[in-house]
Amino acid sequence: MMFLIRTAFWLLVLVLLVPTDKDQQSQIYGTAQAAMNDVVGFCERNPQTCATSQDAFTVLVQKAQYGAQMVMAMVEGQTETLANTLPDPEAPVAMPGDGGVMPVPAAVPLEPATWGGTATQDTLSPDDREAAWGGPGV
Repeated sequence: MMFLIRTAFWLLVLVLLVPTDKDQQSQIYGTAQAAMNDVVGFCERNPQTCATSQDAFTVLVQKAQYGAQMVMAMVEGQTETLANTLPDPEAPVAMPGDGGVMPVPAAVPLEPATWGGTATQDTLSPDDREAAWGGPGV
């Protein structure tokens, strides 16, 4: 029932926003066209901003590719060959634009934790085992 009420509400809002005469339609079309021209010409007016954004996006893509390679190597159970399949962790990655270098953290192969048959999980000390509170009326 609530779904029908929500649907009716949003349909009503949509109907109220639709233009009714040719003058409103042409005004909305003109506004949309001006906004699109503004978006298309942004990089022509602000070339430095676009260049910086492109460099930042390139670094983001490199980091995403590196992370995806690590995850795929772990999923496939190739933790021993992780260092061989990924780029050299000690080699610096060239940054686009200014020619700087981004440090890359060393890749450490992850190994699952093992529990021995004799290992204990009891970490309480004798002081921890003493009852400090006895309940109401103590």
